[in-house]
Amino acid sequence: MKKIMMLALGVAAVMSCSKDDENNDQASIIGTWKESKTVVYNGSNNAVLATELPDDCDKKNTYDFTDSGKLHTKTFYTKSDGTCADDGNFTYSYSYDAGTKKIIVDGESSDVLALTSSELQIVVDMNDENGDGVDDKVVLVLYR
Repeated sequence: MKKIMMLALGVAAVMSCSKDDENNDQASIIGTWKESKTVVYNGSNNAVLATELPDDCDKKNTYDFTDSGKLHTKTFYTKSDGTCADDGNFTYSYSYDAGTKKIIVDGESSDVLALTSSELQIVVDMNDENGDGVDDKVVLVLYR
């Protein structure tokens, strides 16, 4: 459940958007995205520390960014008995600044590492995953 909350908050924090994204030079964040993987990058040298693929339940999660500045999420979680349960539908306000590559979801700002027509990478957490005293980046990778 903690992972799902971190993921939902991270996505919410990263998934902000504005009309600036819709110019021809930038891919648009607008649309429905699904989880591809979560990657942890070393804060010292950017090496990949870990990659986690979504389980069958997490694969059902969707993140729909609208052109009206709303992020609609549909999330699921795996219960202790191994079954997949609906965690609910949630709506957040968001904005995305393509110039600074920052997304703000419900007032929480996050970095967008990449945005293409088919992939979105958002920093959903910064903490010392490997115990070296340097914060590492936890990045949610979404696809459409």
